[in-house]
Amino acid sequence: MKTKIIILFCSFFIGVASLNAQKEFKNKINLYNKAQQREGLWKDDINKYWRSETYYHNGKKNGIYKLFSIERSELEIFGEYKNDTITGTWYYFSNYGHLTMSQHDFQQNTYQTPIVHHMRQKELCPFRCYCIFYYPNGNKKSEGILLWDKDPESDFTFEYGEWKYYDENERLIETKVFK
Repeated sequence: MKTKIIILFCSFFIGVASLNAQKEFKNKINLYNKAQQREGLWKDDINKYWRSETYYHNGKKNGIYKLFSIERSELEIFGEYKNDTITGTWYYFSNYGHLTMSQHDFQQNTYQTPIVHHMRQKELCPFRCYCIFYYPNGNKKSEGILLWDKDPESDFTFEYGEWKYYDENERLIETKVFK
């Protein structure tokens, strides 16, 4: 009996402490520093479909970035920024939660080959990264260099150089070279 009372008391105390911590935390997001720049964790509804969580320091994105589907409340993208620049490895997840793509080795594109854009315009893509696509079982589906037409957050990408394609058992089935 004494043990049950102690457990109930501890559970109650932990629950109250947790609620107070959550209230304190809510007051610590979406803040500005003295220079009126974003500081710390920011939670933004981008539109009716997406919510982001981004860390800022002196108005620049610095730290972990997460993008969630509002409708499904699931993580869609997980990555990192350093001084407003994409860095580290970024992970992209499907509607069912499995990893669909990862990207790393973000850098300025030094390849001087113009890409023919979907509007038949030739342009140099300023950014690149190494990209791996995955099957739902976690095995590689394809891998190679991606180029962006504007910046690493653009939706328009182009395969470049040697790309490798695999079957679901991760056996190499084809290699293509894109220019």
